[in-house]
This record gives sequence, structure tokens and C-alpha cells, in this order.
Amino acid sequence: MAVRLGNIAPIVVWAPKYRRAWLGRDALAGLAVAAVAIPTAMGYSTVAQVPIQVGLYALPAALVLYAIFGSSRHVAMGPTSTVALMSGAVIAGIGGVNDPARAAALTAAVALAAGLWLALFGILRLGWVTDFISRPVIVGFSFGLGLTVIAGELPHLLGVSSANPHFVQRVWTTLRELGDINPLTLALGTTGLVILFVGSARWPRVPWALVLMVIAIALGQFWDARGHSVEVIGQVPPGLPTIALPAISTTDLTQVVLGGLAVAVAGVGEGLAAARIFAQRGDYRINTDSEFLGNGMADIGAGMCGGLSVCGSLSRTGTAVNSGARTQFTGVWAAAVVVVFLLTMTGLLAGVPRVALSVIVVASVWFLLDVGSLRYYRKVRRNDFVSALAGLGGVLLFGPLYGLLAAVALSLLGILYRSSRVDIDVLGKIPGEKAGWGAVTGHPERTEVPGVLVLRLDAPLFWANSEWTFTRLLDHVEQAEDVKAVVLDLEATGQMDATTVTMLTELLRRLRRADVELFIARLHYPARVVLENADFTGELGAGHVWHSISQTVRAARLHVQGEPLPDVQDAVDWDQGSENS
Repeated sequence: MAVRLGNIAPIVVWAPKYRRAWLGRDALAGLAVAAVAIPTAMGYSTVAQVPIQVGLYALPAALVLYAIFGSSRHVAMGPTSTVALMSGAVIAGIGGVNDPARAAALTAAVALAAGLWLALFGILRLGWVTDFISRPVIVGFSFGLGLTVIAGELPHLLGVSSANPHFVQRVWTTLRELGDINPLTLALGTTGLVILFVGSARWPRVPWALVLMVIAIALGQFWDARGHSVEVIGQVPPGLPTIALPAISTTDLTQVVLGGLAVAVAGVGEGLAAARIFAQRGDYRINTDSEFLGNGMADIGAGMCGGLSVCGSLSRTGTAVNSGARTQFTGVWAAAVVVVFLLTMTGLLAGVPRVALSVIVVASVWFLLDVGSLRYYRKVRRNDFVSALAGLGGVLLFGPLYGLLAAVALSLLGILYRSSRVDIDVLGKIPGEKAGWGAVTGHPERTEVPGVLVLRLDAPLFWANSEWTFTRLLDHVEQAEDVKAVVLDLEATGQMDATTVTMLTELLRRLRRADVELFIARLHYPARVVLENADFTGELGAGHVWHSISQTVRAARLHVQGEPLPDVQDAVDWDQGSENS
């Protein structure tokens, strides 16, 4: 019972093993996480085009619920650039950005919808679906998100007005308004960026976002920024949020549900990346399904509290690890600090220059501009580089929502294309090895057996590539000279389907009409069962299927010489335990 409950709520497994010596480290790490989370949550609220308290409202419930349901020891939940941009794009599509109250309600509803989607995926154990989005596409998509966020903050950094949400148009509009730059805003923004980037490089353990906010709060208390035409944050309502379902119209429900799915996909991808990276560093394992459920419950909590969508953050998680966090009690401590801030300190934000939040946002997303990975992909494989550029361009040209869909479609298209194309190697005997066979291309020393063509498939056979493979196999037979037998190495194929069986049956009949016999090497047991059920092995005949390439070639050579084949029962034991047969 405890094991089953632990699969749903991992806290019941690790909490009883908690050591008192960890309490101080987790508390200090929680304070550090809150110090980073509070200013960045306010900044990402502006990215999502909602009042800054919406990001703050998401933090307490998200941090606590993930501590209960998440499988990572270190991941820190909260709004990020990815979910903020995606959420803002959904709200803009619905048409709710011009009314702050409606935008906040729709944002909370999107968070709730995203949480329900993720919780459902976790319960159904669909964590494996994230493996189908390639890393280069994710890097390109994240790069595009980073550029989009920075472009969105440029007007606030320069003190100009640019309300256009589209990346290209916003950059163009901002460039046209360079003559209207507010010198004080530009000076404040430049100083803030220097503080964050130089400080983080020299003293990485210091919570520089908090330092900057403290400076900005002090400046707001003693200097009238508004009187100098510098934009300020304004009044932030004190107190904790009300727990309730978001008040939205039923006419918006369909778009909210579909938008929540997009936010869920984008958020869980970023969260899983953080969880996997720090699990590897900490030498422990995470459960992908638990991550879906944990992120889903965190989103549900955020939405019910009127907050922004959340996910695991690399920067906040890194802060937790560097501060000595041992368990998810770090998140609970961080939630407590946020609650204290909401109850007692929001009044300090009224006169704070708005540019401070833009500086924090830009510094937070800078790591997404991963030029090093793009260079690596260009060096290693052109297709991966093109995939990354396509993910990047999709975001910049079509926006984060459709850019995400384009990135997912591109990954799936790549999977389908690669799986539908099977390379076929002609094999020859490797000199000096008793049973060694390898591709003859580029290896003239490897010898082929007269009359026997040995072919190896480099990928599994299934319905999507069977026609392609059928044509390529016949091409190899037609191009070879004096072929009397074909040995087909099917080691790469662990499973078999009806379409593939039909293809192999047609291949067998086509070869026999050309007076060529077919032999199969290294056939796995599950695939053999399917071939037997389809009566293919019966039509193929005894002595045509063997464990090794050498034994199969030996049988094929006997056929070429006109000698009887050995009894297959003497050579191959087709018991269910022979999974590699």
C-alpha cells in the first residue's frame, strides 16, 4: 500500500527518512529560492501580460504541491519564460490582454487546464511521449523564446512604447522609436544589467535578482521615478489570493482548454529538462510519470489561487542545489517566505522603476540563447542544425504558440521520415574472425560467398518502411551477379506487424519466381511468433531460419550447391526464453 501511495505522492517515501541535520540546509536553500522566485515571478507576469501579483500568487501552492507529488529532490516550481510566453500568447489569442481582470482570470484558467492535462497524462503514464521531441528542436525553440522575451522587454529597457506582440514588428517598431529613448530609463536598465551579469559571473552564489530588487525598492522609496517620466510598477494588492475556480465565460472554455494543452507541453518539457539535469548531477533517478503528475498538481494549485502557469526552472533549481538543498522541504520553506512577502511587503513595490523587472527577466532568459549548442549541431550533423534553426524560426515568425506546434510537428516528421527509411548493408566475412560479418562497403578485404547475398537492415521493419525496404531489397538482388540465395539479417526487428509480414511474403514469392531462395538470420522470438501465426515460416520451409549469420550462410550455401538442408529443429530451439534468437 505504501509503495502504491509512494508512486503517486513520493513524499510518503522520503519524508519518514528525513534527517534533522538537513533542516538548516533546506531552510536556507528555501530562502535563496524565494529570493530568486519573487522578483522573477513578477517579471514573468509582465511577459504574460498580466498584473505582477498573478505570478506571485502561483508560487506558494505550486511549491508545496510539487513537494508532495514530484519525484525530483531539487526542482523548484514557478513561472518561467516558456510558460509565461505561451500563456500570454493564449490570452492574446482569446482577446483578453486589454482587460487586466479578465486577463488574470483567463491566465489562471489556462494554468488550471494545463494542470489537469498534465495530471491526466501522469495518471495514464504517458511520460514517454516527451521522448519524441528532439533535443535540437527544443534548443531552437528555447532560443526563439529567449529572443522573443528580450524583444518584449526592450521597450521597457529603453523607455519607449511598443505594444505590438509580434517579434519582428516589435523589434522594427522599437528601432523606429530609438529617438524617443528615455535617458534615465536606459541608464537604470544598463546599470541593472551590469549588476546582474557581472555579479553572477564573479559571485554566482549571491541572489543578484534579490539584490537588484532591494536596490530598486530603496530607490523607489527616496526618488520620484514617475516625476522623471520613468515607468513604475504601481500598487500591488497585499494579502493572499482567494482559492476558487477562475471566473471565465463558457464561450472561452474551448480555447482555454486547448491553450492549456499547449502550455502544458511547453512547461513540462522545460521542467523535465531541469529534473533530469539535476538528477544526473545528484546521482538519483526521477520518474517521468510522477513529474507529469507533480507539475500538473502544481499548475492546478497555481490556477486555483489565481496564478500563472508554472514549471520546473533551471535557474531556481540551480539556486536550490548551490544553496545546499537536500529535499523538497526546500520548496515548502520557499513557499512560506513568499507568503510572508505577500502579507507584509507588497506595499514597497509601488514606486519601484518598472525597468528593474525587465532587467531581471532579460538576465533570467539569457541562458536560453544557447549559441554553443547551435555550433555543436552544425559541427556534428547538418540535419540537427537545420532542425534547431527551424524551431527557432517557428517561434520568431509564428509566435510561441504556433512555434511550439511547428516544433512538435517537425520532431514527429523527423521521426516518421527516419523510421520510413532503412539502410541495407551487403555483408561479407571478416578475415581473422570465426563468425564475424560486416559491411563490405569501404572494406574490400571482406569476402562475399559466391551465389549468396547477405543483407542487413539497420533499423526495425514495420508498416511505415515495409514498402521502401521491399523495393531496396529487390534492387540489391537485381544489382548482384549470379545470386541463388539471399540471407536477410533481421536482428534489428524485435516486433512484426501484418503489413511487414505481407511484404516478406511477397518478397519470398518474388525471389522464388526469380529462382532465388530466401533465408533469415537472427530472428527474435516475438517476430517469429507473428511470422508463424501468418504461416510465413511454413511457406519459407524448414532449414531457412537460424540463430547466427554464419549458420544461415552455411544453409544458403548448401542450397546453392543443391544439397539438402539440415533439420531446423536440430539447430534452432524456438523456446520462449530465447528472446535473442
